[in-house]
Amino acid sequence: MFNLLLSLFSILVLLSPLCAHAVQVPHPMHQGIELEKIGAVSYLRDASGKDTLSDIIAKDKRGAFIPLPPDWVAGYTKDTIWFKFTLEFPAVTNNKYWLEISPAILDNIVLYIPGADNSYSSMQLGDHQPVQARPIMHRNFIFPLPPELSGTAQTYYVRIQSTSVINLHATLWQPHIFISDHSRPDALTGAYYGVRLFLAFFASILWIWLRNKIFLLYALYQCVACITQAYLAGTAQISLPLAPLTSDAIQKSTNFLLMATVLIFYATLFQLDKHLPRLFRLIQGIVSLEFVLFIGISTSLLAFSGPVTNLLLLLNISILLYASVWLLYRQHFDRVLYILAFWLGFGLYVLILLHNLGIPIGPSITMMDMPIFLPLVSLTLVTLGLVDIAKKEAEKKLQAKELALELSEESKRILDQRVRERTHQLALSNTQLNQEIAERQALHVMLEDSLVKQKELMQAQREFFAMASHEFRTPLAIIDTTSQRLSLLQSQPNLDTSAMLTPALRKIRRATQRMSRMIDNFLSMDRLDAINASHGFSQKLLDLRQVVQTTVEHYQDFSYRNIVMELSPTAANVLGDQYLITLVISNLLDNALKYSPAETDVMMRVFHGQHYCHIEIQDFGPGIAPELQERIFEKYMRIEGNMTVHGTGLGLHVARRIAEGHGGQLIVRSEPGQGTCFRLTLPRHNL
Repeated sequence: MFNLLLSLFSILVLLSPLCAHAVQVPHPMHQGIELEKIGAVSYLRDASGKDTLSDIIAKDKRGAFIPLPPDWVAGYTKDTIWFKFTLEFPAVTNNKYWLEISPAILDNIVLYIPGADNSYSSMQLGDHQPVQARPIMHRNFIFPLPPELSGTAQTYYVRIQSTSVINLHATLWQPHIFISDHSRPDALTGAYYGVRLFLAFFASILWIWLRNKIFLLYALYQCVACITQAYLAGTAQISLPLAPLTSDAIQKSTNFLLMATVLIFYATLFQLDKHLPRLFRLIQGIVSLEFVLFIGISTSLLAFSGPVTNLLLLLNISILLYASVWLLYRQHFDRVLYILAFWLGFGLYVLILLHNLGIPIGPSITMMDMPIFLPLVSLTLVTLGLVDIAKKEAEKKLQAKELALELSEESKRILDQRVRERTHQLALSNTQLNQEIAERQALHVMLEDSLVKQKELMQAQREFFAMASHEFRTPLAIIDTTSQRLSLLQSQPNLDTSAMLTPALRKIRRATQRMSRMIDNFLSMDRLDAINASHGFSQKLLDLRQVVQTTVEHYQDFSYRNIVMELSPTAANVLGDQYLITLVISNLLDNALKYSPAETDVMMRVFHGQHYCHIEIQDFGPGIAPELQERIFEKYMRIEGNMTVHGTGLGLHVARRIAEGHGGQLIVRSEPGQGTCFRLTLPRHNL
C-alpha cells in the first residue's frame, strides 16, 4: 500500500509541470501581473549550457521543469537557467503587451516567443547587449509580446546566463499601465538620488569650511552609493553611452569601491583609529585591497568573482558589527546614533549575502526586495550625527576666530603707526599715478578712433559682398535661362540633339547651382552675424517633409543620381527661416552627392519624436576619419585627399550655425569606408 501511494505521488510530481494552468490575461488590465508571485513560472537548470530550445521543450514534455519558489535566488552560478510560463491572451485585436524582466544586472536574457506555426522566434536583451538594441528604452528589460494567437494558451521560454546573482522578477503589462505605474516610482527614485547628491554637495561645502575629513568621506560615500545603486537599478546603463562590457565591468567594480567607502567612513565615524588602532590598520589594508580590485575589474585587468565579492562584503560588515558591539560594551554611548544607523542600513545585507553564497539562513530576500525605508532611516540618522559634528566644529572655529580677533586688535595698534609712515609715501605715488592715468586716457581716445575706423571697414566689406553677389547672379541667371531654352530644343520633332545637349545642360545647371550656393553661403555668413547682433531668425511654420521633397525634386531636375526619400507619415512641423533651412538641406545633399560614388544611392529620412524633428542624409562614400569629424564644421576647413572635389569649406560651417541659431544641432556619424550620415535636429512645433 505504501509503495502504491509513493508511485502515485511520483507520477503527480512528474505531471504537475505539464498540467500547470495558463495565466488568463484579463481585458482590460488594471495592473501588472507579477508572474513569479502568482506561481506561474517554472524553471530548469542546464549545467552544460549547451541545450537548445528543442532540447528544453523535450525536457519540458518529460516534466523536467519544477515550480519556481517564492523569492527564489540561484546565487552565483555558471549554469544556464531556463524559465517557462504559459499565457492565454483575450481574443481582442490590436492588443499590445510588454514583459518586464529584472533585475537590470542580468548579463544575457533570451525570450523565445511562440508563433502561429508552432515555431519560436527569439529576442535577446541583457546588460551584455547594446542599450540601443532595446526595443523599449527602460532601466529594466522590456520585451514586446505580440499575441498572434489570441484566445489560445502560449508557452514562453526564457534563457538566462549571468555572472551576477541570478533571480527572476517577471511582470506582464499593457503599455499604458506600465507607463502609469512606473511614473511615480521613477520620480521618487530620481528624488532619492537628488537628495543623496544634495547631501554630498552640502557635506563638501562643510568640508571646505571646517576641514574635517569626515564630511569629505560622507560626500564620497553618498556619491559612490548613488553610482552603485544607479548601476544596480539599470539607470546608469541607459544614461551613460558606454560599451556593454565596459559598463558591466564598471557595475561590478563599483561594489568594491562602495565597500571601501562604507568601511573607511564608518571606521572613521566610530573613531576606531583611537579606540581600536590595530583593527583600524587592518581596515586600511582591506580598503587598499578593495580599491585595487575596483581599478583592476573596471579596467578588465582582473576577473570578477561573485563569491569573492560577497565574502569580502560579508567580512566588511562583520568587522563593523564587531566594532559597534565593542563600542557599546565599552560604553561609548556617544557613538550610539552611528551604530544604529549602520545596523539599519546594512543589517539585512548579511541575509542577502548568505543567500547569494548558497547559505539559506533566515527569510529569502534579494536586493530588490529590501525595504527602502531602512536605508532612508539610516541616512537620516547619519546626517543628524554629522549635523551635530558640524555644530561642534563650527563652535570651535568661532572660538578660534574670537582669539584671532583679540590678536588682531593688538596688531591693529602697531599697524596704525606704520600706516602713518606709509601715508607720505602714498602721496608721492599718487602723483605718479595721476600722470599715468592721463597717458592712458590719451591711449583710450586713440583706441576709440581705431574702433570707429574698423566699423567703417566692416560696413564697406558688407557692401562689397552685396555688390559682388548682384554682379555674380546676373550672368548666372543668363546661363540658367539659356540652359532651359536649350532644353526646349529637345521638343523639336526634326531635331535630335538630346544625346549632346542633355549632359551639357546638366553640367551648366549644376555649375550655376554650385556658384549660387557658394554665394548663398557667403551671404548667409553676413546675415547670421547681423541676426546675432540684433534679433533672431524669422519664424515661419514649415513642414520639413515638404521642404525636403521640394529640395530633392529640384536636384533631380539636373542630376541623374538616385535620391531615396523616407518621409514621416505625420507632419514634422518646425518654426524657422525657410531660406536658411533650405540652404542647410541643400549643402548637406550637395556634399552627399559629391563625396559618394556615382553608382550608389543617397538616403534622406525625415522623422520626429515628441519634442524634436530630425533630417538624416546618408551617403555611402569613403567616410570621415574620427579625428576630423568635428573639424569639418570649422570655417574654410577642407579634408586632405578630397581637394579634387570643388568646394569652399564653408557649407558645413554655415549649416551648423543655422541649426544652432534655430535651437537645434547638426551632428555627423561616419566610419572610414562605410559612408557618412549627417543629422539635422530642430525643435518640433506642436500645433
